[in-house]
Amino acid sequence: MKNILLIISLLFILFCCTRTSYEPEWVDAIFIMDEDGNNVTHLADGSPGSVQFAPDDLKLIINRGPDGIWSMNTDGSEYKAIIDTISGGSSLPSIYVDSLGHTLIAFASGDIYIMNMDGTNLQNLTNTPDVQEGYPNFSFDGSQIVYTTRQDSINSICIMDANGANKSEVISNSTKYYFYSYPIFNPSGDTIFYKYIGLPRGLYSINVDGTNNTILYEGWGGFSFPSVSADGTKIVFYADIYIFIMNEDGTDITKLAEGGEPMISSNGEKIVFGGVKIMNSDGSGLTKLEYGWNPRFSNSKYKDNYKIVYTGERKINKKTNNRIVF
Repeated sequence: MKNILLIISLLFILFCCTRTSYEPEWVDAIFIMDEDGNNVTHLADGSPGSVQFAPDDLKLIINRGPDGIWSMNTDGSEYKAIIDTISGGSSLPSIYVDSLGHTLIAFASGDIYIMNMDGTNLQNLTNTPDVQEGYPNFSFDGSQIVYTTRQDSINSICIMDANGANKSEVISNSTKYYFYSYPIFNPSGDTIFYKYIGLPRGLYSINVDGTNNTILYEGWGGFSFPSVSADGTKIVFYADIYIFIMNEDGTDITKLAEGGEPMISSNGEKIVFGGVKIMNSDGSGLTKLEYGWNPRFSNSKYKDNYKIVYTGERKINKKTNNRIVF
């Protein structure tokens, strides 16, 4: 009898000492806010490879890496897959609006693909399963796409028409560990800027016919596309942990601030970058807005302010059970 009472007492103590509690936990999330840091709004949880505004600023395009490319409204509603059957990689897809108002998205998933904004009319433009292709980017007029290729020890930058025709090689090397990345056209479409992980590493320019390959800045190139103002006159990039701005012809390179992931506003007046921080395009007025990464401006202003979308963290209370263990 005493043993039974002892067991009952122990079970009672165990029950009384077992409780449900809520412990704080930080989770990655997507946010949107005004360029002055006001009106911070949580949109969705998760840590995408990249997030950016669609050209009309009504939707966001989210690259979720192996989970494909998704979209959502800027109020966080209708978060859904555009395409989730193939990987979208982790870099920003390239978006272009053609003369008929159709929004096209180019992205890499082994090959280079193009599709409509809603995921329809998916086309494989390269269809080369033995070649790893990446970093597609539309020309300013949408007529061409520049991209990189890797096959065994051969690395190249190539261009093609936006329908996949007329593929041509711009530059190539045969060094296994040194490769090209983040190529973009200049506004007139006759020059390509790119980052080279090789010797000497840095930011380069080259004519589309492969001539006049020139290093503009020698140093370690950060992992992001250069950002171009809407009028094409200013290009912002980062390397060696610093953000630089230069003219479209590669002249007048100016170091602005320490940081990464920069984007210049469409009017060329502001730069937002990792942190989340903002500054004027001459480097003045540096202000930290929030904690986060991958910030991107809206394409146009909402009333008096650009919007900024970024990935950060938010605190949630996770339900847990705490108990005494005998």
